Amino acid sequence: MSKFKYYRKAIALSITLKSRMSLIVSILGLGMAFFPMLISLQLAVFSDGAQSLYQGEVAFRVVLISLLVLIGLYIAQTIFSFISSYYSTEDSLRINEYIDKQALMLFSRVPLKYIENHDDFLKRVNLFRAYSGNKATGGIALILNWISNLIAFFSIVFILWLVSPWIVLIILVTCIPAAILTMMQKNETYDNRLYFSQYGNLSLHMSYRFRHDPGQKELRFFGLYPYLNKLWKGYVGTWIGERQKLTRKHTLGNGLTDLLRNGVYLAVIIITAIGIFANPDRGIGSLMLVITAAGQLQSITTRLLVDATGITTDIRYMEDFFVLLETEKEAYEATLQTPYEKADVVFRDVDFCYPNSEKKALDGFNVTIRQGEKIAVVGANGSGKSTFINLLCGLYEPTSGSAEMNGVEISANTAQVRQSVSVVFQNFCKYEDTLRNNINISAPEQTGEDNDAFLAELLQKVGADEVVAEHENALDEMIGVFAESGRNLSGGQWQKISIARALYRRHACMYILDEPTAALDPISEARIYRNFAELTGDKTTILISHRLGITSVVDRILVFDEGKIVEDGSHEELMGQGGLYADMYKAQAKWYVE
Repeated sequence: MSKFKYYRKAIALSITLKSRMSLIVSILGLGMAFFPMLISLQLAVFSDGAQSLYQGEVAFRVVLISLLVLIGLYIAQTIFSFISSYYSTEDSLRINEYIDKQALMLFSRVPLKYIENHDDFLKRVNLFRAYSGNKATGGIALILNWISNLIAFFSIVFILWLVSPWIVLIILVTCIPAAILTMMQKNETYDNRLYFSQYGNLSLHMSYRFRHDPGQKELRFFGLYPYLNKLWKGYVGTWIGERQKLTRKHTLGNGLTDLLRNGVYLAVIIITAIGIFANPDRGIGSLMLVITAAGQLQSITTRLLVDATGITTDIRYMEDFFVLLETEKEAYEATLQTPYEKADVVFRDVDFCYPNSEKKALDGFNVTIRQGEKIAVVGANGSGKSTFINLLCGLYEPTSGSAEMNGVEISANTAQVRQSVSVVFQNFCKYEDTLRNNINISAPEQTGEDNDAFLAELLQKVGADEVVAEHENALDEMIGVFAESGRNLSGGQWQKISIARALYRRHACMYILDEPTAALDPISEARIYRNFAELTGDKTTILISHRLGITSVVDRILVFDEGKIVEDGSHEELMGQGGLYADMYKAQAKWYVE
């Protein structure tokens, strides 16, 4: 019974998402549930009246009134159906907006490990968006619809029982197989969506590879269409193949149950016709009543049984939905705290493994960083440099050991840490927005003439002033793939903007720059290094780079190897030791010396 709490949550949520008029229409729908019975009865009255008119037993006016009442019932039902459909569409738009909003919230607030598919997060969130959300937000609609069908069911049973109890019993019994089959199909469909949706997602990913701009050059140059097309066909084939297999199975089962129900429906009509011939006083209206009401009873009974037994399947979707919403979230966005004035960092015996991996990215890692230090982090790919930054920024928590800033665990104080640090990530974002907003997004609260002067000086020191000068609207120029001017920035220009974005955050006491000059030409790189001291001031600065030219602007170098710091010192000290750093530096130096 504990799972029914999700059903209660779904009902409460769906009520809040419906508009007031939509709720009113839904409640009025309970009264409209009597219309199938009323239409069937009025059709019987009209049919008997038409027969009596033909025999000269009633006046034309009586039959005309009966016809007008029947038409009025049909018109009222049609109008209500139109109104109900309108508000249903309106609700659907509101629900889709809510589901998309919740999905965006999840992607932006869950710990980063979930984005890397910890606990099958990506599979579950795709099911959340495609199916679970609609099930969870449609709870009240399902309940009201079920009550409406229940009202219609009893009203139709009542009038058919008056004709023949056997008709009612035969129809009800033959609806049970269809209901059981539908319930089984719902469970099979849920399992299919859960376990095979990943192939659909992979096919979409491969399709994205065909369309994504950065991949277009490689696709053409290396002639990758056959290779990518083969992968895409494999994923699509598996996805569609499983769906087709399930569809064939369900179609066959539905065909057999439909054959049974249609056969019974035909038998009911024959039984009724025989009864009329045996007792002509019952009139043609009795046959019309059975024809309309029997079909309605079959349909409504099946829906009632399916909805009742299908609650268990819907609860599985609802549970997925609410459990996913309850996934742990980062508290960073909840409160923006005052940044630290200084940042002393200590890592003690830190081990870290990425989700779904047993390999240690950091292994017994130890380091102490004091406020104001200028530090270069160097090492081979996979040596732990970016992992160290991820933990320092509170994007992950250590598997064991402690990572502290100013004596407080970073993972326990993520909000203040992130307010105190500014970062250029290796894979930085390129926003479809103005140049100005691409920079000040790191600290939108900074305003005023003093800040404008600071921004102008910053742009000049990182070389981004040249990027701004190229555009007619200067900092207010829209940039990106969808810019009306059709001019996107080059890789190097985007990197200058990303550096300006990080350094623009004046209140930060620590700057972290991960491969900040990777896309820059040597002149632009030299310009940034030349202005490095002015750009960073008294802030603690950590530079991660494969280019060892950064060592000229730092006073301490950390050499990473297999998740540990194997060397720590100045350029001169490490060159004197003749260790890993010296080998790396000499290997790079020979490419620049003839």
